[in-house]
Amino acid sequence: MNRILFLFLLIITLFAKDGIYFLPKDGKIAEKQIENLFLHAHQNIKIAIYTFTNKKFFSALKSAARKGVKITIIADYESNKNQYHHSIIPQLKKLRNIKVKLISGKGNGRYKGIMHMKLFIVDDLVVGFGSANYTYSAFYNNYEVLYINDDWTFTRRFIKIFDELYKSR
Repeated sequence: MNRILFLFLLIITLFAKDGIYFLPKDGKIAEKQIENLFLHAHQNIKIAIYTFTNKKFFSALKSAARKGVKITIIADYESNKNQYHHSIIPQLKKLRNIKVKLISGKGNGRYKGIMHMKLFIVDDLVVGFGSANYTYSAFYNNYEVLYINDDWTFTRRFIKIFDELYKSR
């Protein structure tokens, strides 16, 4: 019975583009939803993320890039400058159709701050944001929240913020 319920929820989630996910409870479904959105992107994917170690998302982005989808990633400088932190960002940076920009927070003085956003935009139509980094722990161990929405009036505000952040650094 649990298996049937899980499959039913998974099928619904694959086609829904509006929802709130509470992790780790909804971790599998949320992870699958993001993976699907990345795999089925047609034009572009924009990501702002603090840290990234999720291999499923890596594979989905790699596949999308191979299809010609333009991927732009803004990530935290300190957490992603090398593979010492186990980040997948340095590997993504080497792939065709993927641009990566590493930045620090605005900050002042000795503390520069961090780029702590967790945001994705697919084809300028669907936006996802919340507290979860793209890590196994975020989806299966931590208490996190993720919201995905495909309302254009909502999404265009995130596109503007993402584009301004990318250009400003």
